[in-house]
Amino acid sequence: MPILHNNNVEFSAFCFLSLIGNHEQANTFKHMKHNVLFDNLMYPVLLILFMIVLHCFAGTIQFPVESSDAQRDLNTAIGTSLLSGVFLLAIRVFQQKVANNLLLILNTIKKQNEFGLHRRILSEQFKKQLVWAISIGFMMPLLYMISEGVIERIDEKEVFIVAMSAIPFWLLLSLFIMQLTTVNRYLWKFLSDDTVDAMGKLKLYKYVISLTVTTIMTTSMVFLVIPVFWINQPIHLFDAIFISCLFAFFVVFLFTPLIYFHHQVKKIKLAVVKEIDKTIAQLIKQSLVEEKSKEIEHLLHVKETLCDPKSSWKL
Repeated sequence: MPILHNNNVEFSAFCFLSLIGNHEQANTFKHMKHNVLFDNLMYPVLLILFMIVLHCFAGTIQFPVESSDAQRDLNTAIGTSLLSGVFLLAIRVFQQKVANNLLLILNTIKKQNEFGLHRRILSEQFKKQLVWAISIGFMMPLLYMISEGVIERIDEKEVFIVAMSAIPFWLLLSLFIMQLTTVNRYLWKFLSDDTVDAMGKLKLYKYVISLTVTTIMTTSMVFLVIPVFWINQPIHLFDAIFISCLFAFFVVFLFTPLIYFHHQVKKIKLAVVKEIDKTIAQLIKQSLVEEKSKEIEHLLHVKETLCDPKSSWKL
């Protein structure tokens, strides 16, 4: 599953072709939206169903629940199944957003021909992260069973199935964290590009903020599913520490840069508005109101757009 799969790149082309005014070709990509949505949902749903059926076949999911151990196994079976699907969905959505925004960023800085280069870099990065994710996927279930004191029950079919099903959960969790961390930072470096004007800089911040917001939304889906593990069960120390650290990481990594980005956008907008006011004043002072009426009208429109609180999505 490379970070910038060809299907994702083709989907990104719709946005790019529309941007450069080639609406006829762009329309041919509209049907891809439905295909991409179906493709995004199909594999996570199939993964969830497969894992649930596996647990039912192994007897991990069964009713009525007659003991605390059975409840814990049930919660773990359902929780890991749901979260595995959510992580897979989040990674796929995240990848497509990265492809779209990278293409738009390169178009803004006039380096569209470098898209293939950046795609290869991110793909190689993904391969290395996948190796680490596989290692973590096998290591974490073992550590979790030791901490919960169920390692001695590994010979039981139910416990063994739960342990094996935890592998894709930890694999996808670690891969998701590594991807959102490195790819977000990869796009942040384009904000230091000095070849674009103020309006171009605002567009760069718009695309980076958009990716950050998408990351926050996908992360929120994950946290909504986590309480499944605690149904009719106490919150264990391992769970509390892990979830707290995970939440703190996302707050520091996502919300802090987001606040900084919005602050920078306000500074750039303020500087552009002052420059517009200065230009309009000079045109009026030079008695060029009639000759430059269209330019003044355009500048006033730009100023009005920048002063609109919702204008960051209209640039």
